[in-house]
Amino acid sequence: MKIIVCIKQVPDVAEIRFDPDTKTLIREGVPNSVNPFDRRALAEAIRLRDLRGGEVIVLALVECLGAGADRAIHLVDPAFAGSDTLATARALSLALRNEDYDIIFCGKYSVDAETGQVGPELAELLDLPQVTGATKLDLSEDNKQLTVERETDDGFETIECDLPVLLTAAERLIRPIKVKEPQLEAGRAKPIVEVSAADLATDPSIFGTAGSPTWVQEIKSLARTRQVEVIEGANAEEKAARLIERLDARGALRANKEATPVGASFDRNLQPASDREVWAVAELLDGKLRRVSFELLGKGIELAGKLSARLAAFVAGTNIRAHVEDLAAHGADRVYLAEDERLATYTTAAYASLLVDAIKTYKPVVVLLPSTSNGRDLAPRVAARLNVGLTADCINLEVNPEGMLAQHKPAFGGNIVALIYSRTLPQIATVKPGMLRAVAPNKSRTPEVIPIAIPKFDDRRARVIKVRKEVPLEVAELDEAERIVCAGVGIAGPENLIVIEELAQALGAQVGATRRVVDQGWLPRHQQIGLTGRVVSPVLYVGIGVRGALNHTIGIQQAGTIVAINIDQNAEIFHTADFGIVGDWAEVVPVLTSKLKLYTTS
Repeated sequence: MKIIVCIKQVPDVAEIRFDPDTKTLIREGVPNSVNPFDRRALAEAIRLRDLRGGEVIVLALVECLGAGADRAIHLVDPAFAGSDTLATARALSLALRNEDYDIIFCGKYSVDAETGQVGPELAELLDLPQVTGATKLDLSEDNKQLTVERETDDGFETIECDLPVLLTAAERLIRPIKVKEPQLEAGRAKPIVEVSAADLATDPSIFGTAGSPTWVQEIKSLARTRQVEVIEGANAEEKAARLIERLDARGALRANKEATPVGASFDRNLQPASDREVWAVAELLDGKLRRVSFELLGKGIELAGKLSARLAAFVAGTNIRAHVEDLAAHGADRVYLAEDERLATYTTAAYASLLVDAIKTYKPVVVLLPSTSNGRDLAPRVAARLNVGLTADCINLEVNPEGMLAQHKPAFGGNIVALIYSRTLPQIATVKPGMLRAVAPNKSRTPEVIPIAIPKFDDRRARVIKVRKEVPLEVAELDEAERIVCAGVGIAGPENLIVIEELAQALGAQVGATRRVVDQGWLPRHQQIGLTGRVVSPVLYVGIGVRGALNHTIGIQQAGTIVAINIDQNAEIFHTADFGIVGDWAEVVPVLTSKLKLYTTS
């Protein structure tokens, strides 16, 4: 058994600073460490090797050798500088062409750029099946098959795959290995082979900035400065009443992520001969269109208008013709329908072949996909097969004066936003759910419907054998929630979640959790908010017993209003909040819930 682990060093997100004059990141003096997801990939690779024998090869770092890897390959050359994800995947694929391997591991994503693209793009370039977000692995006795549990937005899938395969490691796969100085010393004695661009190709321009189909034009600081107002009062009654007054004045209790009025935005004055199209790839969950599908169409209306293009929705699955009316009502001029029983369950092989074939046939200029577990699995595979650029997790999209798609992508925990452009067509981007606005539906619209022929595909190398739903639809859509009440370990135990749920019900909110709450099994991991969980942007976030560690608050920076209730006046969450109540949550929250019920009925 030979396992390769791709390793990335990432800077400490908390230490990154932004220079407003040069509009660049200040990296000097910022410590680097192994990406947390890559640590888990390495730990699982070592576990499998120890179980069945073989070799673990890392790319690269002494720390990983100290953790137990056998040898390292280090890609090092100034020519690699500035590589985007596709250029990085290209370099890795060439470095591995002469290696035998059974499994290639990557982290689910790196915590600096947060794209999750290199793994699937590398799998495509090496013609390997992929499973992203792996949470559990079982190897067959003959070492020829792997059964993988993959996390999805609403549960888990069990996938049976043949080797070789590329996997990306989710946080819950395994605990990372802690490396001490004696292990580091042993790691320094292990072999490291350095590989340059010249070792991989005669033309160095296929790497670095020149070989990258995307480029960063500008970086802006996105850090929000909040000045917390600590709500004073003689008792819980007074504090709760004053908090409601503040939230009401701020519009946080009645404000919604309302749909944009229809207006004239549907009229794009298309010329009859116009063949330019903007595509929104719709996604289904439990047979229903996810709200992010309508958000993509809402932004698509704006983009298509500026590009003098037709707006099209692309939807695949079974029994999907019933969704045509809704897609048209939300802006689609044309609906591409790919309907087949083989598409009932999402698989990378089927959906990638389908979307690539359709793009080659109809040649859209822009393709938007949702940044969901399936969208992040699919988009990089499609981009790599088409040899085009891709930007992940966009929070906004615009058309510049030259008619190019300006893609706004957050990074470093949301502290900065990069303005990214693509050199290639189509321009492909995934978009964070909840960041854009849908239009108010116009049920009078009738679209052109085009059936899509299903191309040949081979999904035998990775077969979905079981689907397990773990959370209801509303929890799966947590990143689109308008209000969230988050439980921290300060609530003392799962028996107290009923109080949190009652507050959430009074607010019309969903319930989220910190990592420690999830680790202790009080709530499912799908409800975890933070750096290695969900990134949310609600109108209102209320944290109960939440300490406010950076790995959690990174996930709530885009919230409209943040409220913290904690008995510890020194809790870090108060540095992130707009309003705070210092007090016993068990006294404050029931009173707040009662008063909110009166407020909502008034």
